[in-house]
Amino acid sequence: MVSAKARVICKFKRPGNLEEAQLLGRKGLDVLEQRLAAHQWLALDHVTIADIACFPYVALASEGEIRLDPYASVRSWIERIKALPGFVSMPGI
Repeated sequence: MVSAKARVICKFKRPGNLEEAQLLGRKGLDVLEQRLAAHQWLALDHVTIADIACFPYVALASEGEIRLDPYASVRSWIERIKALPGFVSMPGI
């Protein structure tokens, strides 16, 4: 997903082209930002498995040295997920 490759390179010291991985991550975030600028959730008008599945990869983008500052709608979506009843965090989030 969005930042997984960059995160693996940075956090787990796996080989790979970090700049290329970050570029791909930012392109994915651009797509998410466009969707979330017009909709609160990724697939429907309520939270779905799509949101839950994508959330950790997006929320941990900083571990791949990808900043979320330019993505206001993505950041708001992250906060909506964190506010869901029963949300359980994980290290890094």
